[in-house]
Amino acid sequence: MSLFDIKSMFHDYESFQDHSIHRTKIFRYYNLLKIMKKYNNKFSITPIGFSIEKRKIFRMKWGTGKIKVFIWSQMHGDETTGTKSMFDIIHFLSEESNSDLVKFLKENLTILYIPMLNPDGSEKFQRRNAINIDLNRDAISLQSPEIKVLFQEIYKHKPHILFNLHDQRSIYNVGDTYFNPAILSFLSPSVSVEKDISFFSRKKSMGIINFITKEIQKILPSIGSIGRFSDTFYPTATGDNLQKLGYPCVLFEAGNYPKDYQKKIIRKYNTLSILAGFYFISSQKENLEKDYNFYFSIPENKNILLDKIYRKVQIQKFNNKFILDIGLMNFEKFNFEKKNISIFSKIVDIGDLSNFFAYEEFILPEKIFHGKNHPEIGDGDIEHNNIIF
Repeated sequence: MSLFDIKSMFHDYESFQDHSIHRTKIFRYYNLLKIMKKYNNKFSITPIGFSIEKRKIFRMKWGTGKIKVFIWSQMHGDETTGTKSMFDIIHFLSEESNSDLVKFLKENLTILYIPMLNPDGSEKFQRRNAINIDLNRDAISLQSPEIKVLFQEIYKHKPHILFNLHDQRSIYNVGDTYFNPAILSFLSPSVSVEKDISFFSRKKSMGIINFITKEIQKILPSIGSIGRFSDTFYPTATGDNLQKLGYPCVLFEAGNYPKDYQKKIIRKYNTLSILAGFYFISSQKENLEKDYNFYFSIPENKNILLDKIYRKVQIQKFNNKFILDIGLMNFEKFNFEKKNISIFSKIVDIGDLSNFFAYEEFILPEKIFHGKNHPEIGDGDIEHNNIIF
């Protein structure tokens, strides 16, 4: 009998998640320092470097096993789901230390975790660091101190597997035939423009993703699925370069679910996907590349989702009427003083959007748009309460 029963874990998730983490998307440096104090006696916590604005970057360590799994999150400061998921796992490992599963993981794995690679970006809830470098595109020039810390730690510990935790935008659908948002997406990064899979490191990461996907499919809701992120080769990207150096790299993309604005539901699926990866690595050990080819059976993400679509809207211009669709996306604005996020919708496309799906759709065949402050509607306009009427 398997030690890892994902259906039972799914059912019991609320009992082991870390409830001290607020539901908001924001997870700042202050939150990190506070939560790490809880685990100071159960995890080895070590400062390993500094950000541009001199905030400490930490590494957490757990386990005594020979297989080293190196993980980092919040290399993009506003992508916080991976950090929360890992602290749910850390809470589980701490509270369930006598369970057979935790004992098994501890004996087989040594987990090395950087919970916040970009503390300056997290403080401002922004993607980039303090000088606006995208850390995920700095793997060659190594201009940012944060990415230098990451590479130094990887070279120092020589891990067997890398987990790179991200959030993805709400634009991705799995397939193109019906509304099917990507709840989770995974990527085994390319190592060349030709997307070469002869690299043994890439086969291993593909095998891990294949197992995780099959496990998560057992607990998927009626809406949403698992997607395969585009494996376009990015010469300066972190995962592409580390995989090319021989470190099997699995990229986790925490996706989206209808009305799950704070990613509470997504966090649950993300947590269990990471745990599934831990279990597979622990149990397979030397045969991670098994069934790696099934990785390509995971459907690719399609960039065909909008947050909202008004369909069959009548636009009146002079004496003519036009029937069209209006597509909007949600955007977040961080208030640094109040430390909160406001969401506003902006028009991103107008015309025939029959090949797009949306989290919210409204069919308005008899409505005529007159405009709120001007007689025309345009790309980039912000939606107000009565913009469509």
